[in-house]
Amino acid sequence: MVFVACGLNHKTAPLDVREQFALATGQDDRLLRRLLDLPAIHEAAVLSTCNRTEIYCDTHDPTELIPWLAEEQHLTPAAINPYIYMHHDHQGVKHTLRVASGLDSMMLGEPQILGQMKQAYLAASEAGAIGSNLRHVFQYVFSASKRIRTRSGIGQNPVSIAFAAAQLVGQLFTDYQNLTVFLIGSGETSSLVAKYLHQQGVQQFMVANRTDDKAQQLAAKYAGKTVSIVDIPHYLSQADVVISATTCPLPFISKHMVEQALIQRQHTPMFLLDLAVPRDIEPEVSDLEGAHLYNIDDLQNLTEKGMSERRAAALDAEQLIDLELDNYIRLHRSLRAKDIIRDYRTYMQDLAQLELQRAVQKLSTGQCQYDVLTEFSQRLVNKLTHTPTVGLRKAAVDNRNELLELAHYLFNMATTPHEEIT
Repeated sequence: MVFVACGLNHKTAPLDVREQFALATGQDDRLLRRLLDLPAIHEAAVLSTCNRTEIYCDTHDPTELIPWLAEEQHLTPAAINPYIYMHHDHQGVKHTLRVASGLDSMMLGEPQILGQMKQAYLAASEAGAIGSNLRHVFQYVFSASKRIRTRSGIGQNPVSIAFAAAQLVGQLFTDYQNLTVFLIGSGETSSLVAKYLHQQGVQQFMVANRTDDKAQQLAAKYAGKTVSIVDIPHYLSQADVVISATTCPLPFISKHMVEQALIQRQHTPMFLLDLAVPRDIEPEVSDLEGAHLYNIDDLQNLTEKGMSERRAAALDAEQLIDLELDNYIRLHRSLRAKDIIRDYRTYMQDLAQLELQRAVQKLSTGQCQYDVLTEFSQRLVNKLTHTPTVGLRKAAVDNRNELLELAHYLFNMATTPHEEIT
């Protein structure tokens, strides 16, 4: 059996190709069932995101995967071959480690992919598609990727404007649950900042927009309330965080307006994020004590610095990937030895049990205990050593010196007659 990671991503396939292979919610179960119908596939999981579709499987014939994928998409293998990658065995584990750690993502170091992989694993488990082999791989990948991200710091620096803004809010406030966020405008970036803050625990949102319908839609998403544009000055003092992104040609949030809001707040700090071009908030607001104003250029500088730091962290993460892969290989080898040891001990225990039953029967007929135990000991030793003895004699006849040296190594590791055998 071999572990295989097979698929396509934003590096190997353009958007129109990735769209053909993207899976809608619920499709992965059906795909898993069809995949497991292949005689060569024993275990499988499917990961599908906007930037990648990957199959992880345990198989004895990886060559069946690409023809099957082509047939699933009503294409020829030649049509998809340029876009598909396939990593086998330890290289497959290394690829999976890189994906889970965010090193293979479009946004370097992004954390969402690990959660998406865990969801894919959970879905495959619930579908009965995960066995001991994939379970071992994924459990190691999940724990190792956390160590890699923590030790390298690859996810610590902001690389998107929305993420940078959310991190800045976290530097000013720590009690997210009691924050009130005021969204002015319903732009994509401001909505994404609100999403990140909501994920951190923010529960109170106010939304003002030139179009009431859009304001109500955005407010409903976060169980917030809508505010009329003209009422912004009256509600500003309630906001701990103000995110503004409108198309207004002139600043409509003045220094005086914010100053009055701060007085009403008894100078409790405010975080103001101006994502508009032209700006919605007068730059002079930053002169006010308690007002923390950032514009889109400030965030852009943070993201550029963050990306540079993530690239540096990625170099450390790649080295950690190699270390974790070496550790996985050692663990995998030890598991193979564990299986051999288990089978060997079972065989020995079966032999011992047969001889024990024979001895017990003789004792039950009243035969001499010493004679019965002596015979039991001799027969057990003969049976336990018979198969290895035959093998060693044949190895000597065939001049298999490496087997004789291995046997000598193993026997020297055994306990001496004077040691306690446990």
